Amino acid sequence: MKKTILTILIIGMFVPIFGSNQERDLQAAFLGKFAKFIKWPDESKEKFIITLIDENPFENLLDDLYKDKMIHGKPIELRYVTKIEDIKNTDILFITIDNQAEVQKIIEYAQKNSILTISEKRGFAQRGGIIQLNFVMQKTHLVINYKSSIESQIKISSPLLAIAQDVIKEDK
Repeated sequence: MKKTILTILIIGMFVPIFGSNQERDLQAAFLGKFAKFIKWPDESKEKFIITLIDENPFENLLDDLYKDKMIHGKPIELRYVTKIEDIKNTDILFITIDNQAEVQKIIEYAQKNSILTISEKRGFAQRGGIIQLNFVMQKTHLVINYKSSIESQIKISSPLLAIAQDVIKEDK
């Protein structure tokens, strides 16, 4: 019951633009809203950067949702890249790549560079990604790899950890 109330409160903070695909709309909103519960080791950058690598499943939704918005008091910059070399100094990285070897390289790069990794791919958190965001029977399902967040020097606050269905604290 406590977890349900907390989930409703956190989701209530979101202002998604609901269209024909509510799950995709929620994912887009979650990308920015997760930042409220995250602390990065270097928060001195002038912009807050959200990067998508590979395909953009959101079309124009991210541009519409984050236009003229701020995260941690910084303007949001959206980047769309196809290669690991183009990730550079991002804060949040949404990964849509299917190739597992490529995903593993990206996760390793992100850990070294304190980047919050998010994906909807099955098994993403178990492979070292930080947040796996899925929808199961029209309900949000979060898996958080807390161990990977610590290795990335990213601190996740307890309210976000509390709504996760699974928190990975050690190697399984």
